[in-house]
Amino acid sequence: MKSLTLGLNFFGGHDTSIFAIFEDDVYGLSQERITRIKHDSIFPIDALHEMLRYKKIEPETIQELHVGIATLAFQKRIFNEYAYEMTTALRKMLQGSDEELYIKDFVQRKEALQSKGKVAQLMTFVKSKEGRSYLKMQFSGKKLPLDAIIEKHLRKIFPNAKIDMTFYEHHLTHAYSTYYASGFKETLVFTFDGEGDSCFSKLYEVKNGVFTELGASQNRYVENMKMYDFADSGYASVGNIYSIFTYLLGYTPNADEGKVEALAAFGNHQNRLYEDLMAAVQIDEKRMAMELDTDMLNVIFDPENLETLFEELSKEDISAALQRALEEIVLSYLSVVKAKYPYKRIALAGGVTANVIMNMKIFEELFEEMFIIPAMGDDGISQGAAIMKYLQLHPEQKESFSFSMMPYYGSVFTKEQIRGVLEKSGLSYRFLGEEAYLKAAEMIVEGKIGALFHGRCEFGPRALGNRSIIADVRNKEIQKLINKEIKKRPLFQPFCPSMLAEERERLFEKAYDNKHMTIAFKLKKEFKEQIPGAVHVDLTARVQFVSPEDNPNYYAMILRVKELTGFGVIINTSFNKHGRTMVLTPQHALRDFVDTNLDFMVMEGYLVEREGIAK
Repeated sequence: MKSLTLGLNFFGGHDTSIFAIFEDDVYGLSQERITRIKHDSIFPIDALHEMLRYKKIEPETIQELHVGIATLAFQKRIFNEYAYEMTTALRKMLQGSDEELYIKDFVQRKEALQSKGKVAQLMTFVKSKEGRSYLKMQFSGKKLPLDAIIEKHLRKIFPNAKIDMTFYEHHLTHAYSTYYASGFKETLVFTFDGEGDSCFSKLYEVKNGVFTELGASQNRYVENMKMYDFADSGYASVGNIYSIFTYLLGYTPNADEGKVEALAAFGNHQNRLYEDLMAAVQIDEKRMAMELDTDMLNVIFDPENLETLFEELSKEDISAALQRALEEIVLSYLSVVKAKYPYKRIALAGGVTANVIMNMKIFEELFEEMFIIPAMGDDGISQGAAIMKYLQLHPEQKESFSFSMMPYYGSVFTKEQIRGVLEKSGLSYRFLGEEAYLKAAEMIVEGKIGALFHGRCEFGPRALGNRSIIADVRNKEIQKLINKEIKKRPLFQPFCPSMLAEERERLFEKAYDNKHMTIAFKLKKEFKEQIPGAVHVDLTARVQFVSPEDNPNYYAMILRVKELTGFGVIINTSFNKHGRTMVLTPQHALRDFVDTNLDFMVMEGYLVEREGIAK
């Protein structure tokens, strides 16, 4: 291979990733899948090396390297030239003798280190090899702009390549990712994020690959929000408001917004927080923008007001107000948009579009056809940057290029590799081939909880049958059981179903063939008691509709469940222990299998059972 086209989210505060486009394939991977640090922000050097390993590319043979990089604002931001190496050294120092370091441990140990006095901190670094290395790099490293640091890393990996590097606007990379995966030729595209190149949302009209910007909603500085550095240090947006309240409710911002969305179903939105939030955002019909009232936001986020608010209202009611305000603001905005641009379809991207209830309201009330990119967050901007760079080189493909519908873009592991890992594990296993998936169906119908490790890993936050935990939806207690015993997360959080595509009309009031768990639909009431594990308290389900061409083994397994139960529906949640990222490798899968109360696991036709492991 002489030429390589790459897209990078090299730095963005969270979810760094790489995406490569080849003549007959693509490859996408988030850095977190390697490090197992959730929403990792470290430069995605390890993800790049994994892509080279999987694709069997000798980097010395690459003569031309074409690189698209997301987010213009970061191009000249100054970093220590050893920023990646310093973070790696710090993590190794904090890891100590542990086999792996996960986000909770990392945060706790880092905070403990920072709480020490300066002398005690220095002594901690001096005591370890990695700590001394960190200090050396901290004091000797030059301060360089990000583009120079990226080029330095790429030249080290690809020593013989001529490097052609372009930075692209943040929201446009989101827009390209969703448009070229949607299958739509002419559509509106709506991006909705916390912040990206000074805007939190943009609206585009796209016709046959030609993008026209119709509107942009700008972040505004709010003094009483500046203390929340995870939410752009005061540069407010609708998404950042949601993230700050996620934090104030006791959850992790930029990670646990889904918990707030789930909790909202238990609350009443009719309260003063809802009224204040609605007053804080107006729709500018001329500019096609959501405008923030900074005075109102300063009132909302006044510390005394927040203290009173949390005394007056329950967490459930605060969540409900937050969620309903989000929905109403977006519906008001897109109603204005549709009145002027009467499209029947829309494609969405950006971190806020991970909110599946908001997406459901958009579908139910405004658009007949809808698509949300599976990697809707900032992991997906590497995908957009890659296609932007690719089309810069191949403009003749502007109208014809498209991504495959299923985002199985990552690494796969052979049966031989898996057998080698299993042989060293001491676990009980046997090879059943494709029959293992039918056996898995029978086992979950018997009440067991299992996991699937199969094929190429998914790109984006949702498990879609290749890195999944699976269970029977008919068990009324299954959600509590998995939350308590497997995932170790709040009991109110629902799990989502995978189901045969042909079950859609039978089970749902209004739904389309969504394959990616990026939107919720309402289950028909008469099925709530029959498949209680598939729905939340409000009768919504974030569903994946599965067809034979999407994932043949997964489809066959769910079909077998239907033969046994009358319903082609199973619970599907990501294969990981709480606090860890979705598994990538066989080693990850075995570790999380051992560390949870899963009953069995299917790995490329091998059935692994929990014999000899203490629960």
